[in-house]
Amino acid sequence: MHHVFIVNPVAGKGRAYKMIDKIKDRFEGFNQTYEIRITEAPGHAKKLAQECILNDRPVRLYSVGGDGTLNEVVNGIAGSKAELGIIPCGSGNDSVRSFYNCTNPVDLIDVLPVSPSALVDMGKFNDKYFINIASIGFDAEVVLKSRLFRKIPLLSGPMTYVLGVLAAIISLKKYRLKITIDDSFNMEKDFLLTIFANGSYYGGGMKASPNSKVDDGLLDFSLVDSVSRLKLMRFFPAFKNGGHLSMKEVFQKKGIRAVVESNEPFPFNIDGEVFTDTRAVIELFPEALSIIVPKF
Repeated sequence: MHHVFIVNPVAGKGRAYKMIDKIKDRFEGFNQTYEIRITEAPGHAKKLAQECILNDRPVRLYSVGGDGTLNEVVNGIAGSKAELGIIPCGSGNDSVRSFYNCTNPVDLIDVLPVSPSALVDMGKFNDKYFINIASIGFDAEVVLKSRLFRKIPLLSGPMTYVLGVLAAIISLKKYRLKITIDDSFNMEKDFLLTIFANGSYYGGGMKASPNSKVDDGLLDFSLVDSVSRLKLMRFFPAFKNGGHLSMKEVFQKKGIRAVVESNEPFPFNIDGEVFTDTRAVIELFPEALSIIVPKF
């Protein structure tokens, strides 16, 4: 087995780069080959991952960075037999929470090279794959605003997200969407946000979809009605702890495919990366990705 560590040197304000020496120490005297490849710009992690699967050689790729780096690696190896390991070193590290009980990067570097793998589900939002959560609306605005606060020294990932939420509340928007699920259910109205979840967490540990499982062959759809600023201030604490599902403004459904259409461009968030469009097709691919599962 060959092991490739794709390192984003700026992730976690340099935390990922500090893992390089830990990786070298781990493989000192180990009887399998490895290499460390460092990203140079956004999108480079996907390219590096694609290069690593050009031949049929068994390979384990490790994303050493945040959720954005991980999503790039996932998109680079989608459809291949490569096994994926997660070394979380970003500001939020939400995706890993649905796959691993341990999120300590040093401990994971130690055990992942000799741990088994398991098949998990993978989602696709238009032309981009995701393993955690994709969403439309308010939280995409939050991600955009959180990025501004990340530049402030000493602010944690969860705190930048909270500040992003407050900024998004001030400029509160609603999104008129037509949503079709599995060609049998239709809904058109103003939404605050819509969540398409394979995993459970985002926003620095917020439990956005507490009942989601990464290996059940289903996506969890949570459709949240447009609400006032006052109502949103009450909604947010419940949302943070996963208690929002019982609220009347939240509609839930499980499925494998959704189509979203709008007359106006809407922002959408895929594992922490934000884009805009007027139409989206969200699909689930069961048992489509091999994840290395840590065994201690």
